Amino acid sequence: MGALAERLRAVAARAGGSVVADVRVSLTLPDLVRRADEVAREVDRAVTGPRPVVAVVLPSSVDSVVQLAAAVLGGHTVCFLDTAGGARTAAVLAALAPDLVVDRTGLHPHRARGAPRRDPGAAGYVAMSSGTTGSAPKGVLTSWACLADFAPHGAAALDVDASARWGEPTHPSYDLALTNWVLALAAGASLHVSGSLADRVRPLAFLARRGATHVRLAPGYADLAAAEAGRGTPCSVRVWGSGGDRLTRAQAVTVLGLGPATLVNTYGTSETAGFASAAAYASVEELRSRDGSVGIGPGALGPWRVALVPDGVGSDVMAVHSPHVGAGYLFGGGGQDYPRWEQGRVVTGDLGVADGGVLFCLGRVGRLVKRSASFVNLDDVDAVVRDLRGVASFTVATRDGSLVTLVEGEGQTMAAVREQLATRVAPSVLPDVLLAVATLPRLGNGKTDQAGAVRIAEAALQRA
Repeated sequence: MGALAERLRAVAARAGGSVVADVRVSLTLPDLVRRADEVAREVDRAVTGPRPVVAVVLPSSVDSVVQLAAAVLGGHTVCFLDTAGGARTAAVLAALAPDLVVDRTGLHPHRARGAPRRDPGAAGYVAMSSGTTGSAPKGVLTSWACLADFAPHGAAALDVDASARWGEPTHPSYDLALTNWVLALAAGASLHVSGSLADRVRPLAFLARRGATHVRLAPGYADLAAAEAGRGTPCSVRVWGSGGDRLTRAQAVTVLGLGPATLVNTYGTSETAGFASAAAYASVEELRSRDGSVGIGPGALGPWRVALVPDGVGSDVMAVHSPHVGAGYLFGGGGQDYPRWEQGRVVTGDLGVADGGVLFCLGRVGRLVKRSASFVNLDDVDAVVRDLRGVASFTVATRDGSLVTLVEGEGQTMAAVREQLATRVAPSVLPDVLLAVATLPRLGNGKTDQAGAVRIAEAALQRA
């Protein structure tokens, strides 16, 4: 039995009143383990060979948590796919080639009779790339052994123990959501999940109904929560965890203004499991920021470390050192510069800087564009728009080399935005076109859809 399975059985035996619940079903942790054991045996009967690969196409629910626990207890490999994924889900299934697929109708064989099995090399979960580049699906394996080592450090950073009630409205196809499920289960905490879009866009109401003490929401959801609070929805969440590569100071101030005692800004990659650094802030006065980005801590979490390494274009990029570095993507991902797997570390491709013992993530290397013999960081343009106008924007380079900035909020006057931008950025950095949009295109995990933004920008150029 693996170490994570042993931990899950041990906490279930002593968890007392901890539960796993969705809007319709609630299970005690011992009942969760019993159901998961039944599923694990069913998988073993259906697949000949070690490390069965199971694709779970279910909404975020107790049934999904059972499938996760079954994979841990049975030593299987699991990949969660959103039921609303459409063509992307089909593409992932084709690339993953699982032995079995679990959907609302049950568990079904997926491989054609006689087709060779894919051995992932270790039991664990397959995390999908976020898709911000619009590229083909990419999946990377994180082993249960890795998560067993990571769990106590991650739980300590987020102050998760058996008294916690973790609220997770994000689908487990998003790697940080799945990591949080594992942390909650390994700590013996209660885990409350939801597959409802309404709970994602009105998170405070969801958390209040479940009495949640912890939540992780994508940074872009801060404004949604603030709008709820403005309408009188209470916020009693004690710890708000974040994926910190995109958390801005303005978003952090918004979160702390909601009333939770602590905001934990975390940093790491799906390629190394969980997060490798964390900074906790209990008040606005404690916030550390650099170039609009909130600090992510000193770059240490257990044996995981974050270091800055030269990129070759005059900047440092962030590398995560981990005792469990895999061999790369299980499928997809060919030809990209980042992430780059090396001995004992993954070079992430995030630009970073250290200041006063705290690390800051300043955006992606891929957001660097060469203009007039110098490099322009497109995130810098958006940071200036945010500082000047208090609105979100997203700047892209189109295939013909034009810079187009999408500015959220159709009430914005683009002439005024351009005039203000010209006072803060060099002429070579000033966008060729500023375009007001009702909302920025976003993916299901809250990140900006870069490919979608490029399509909007290029369509606007054609109309001009």
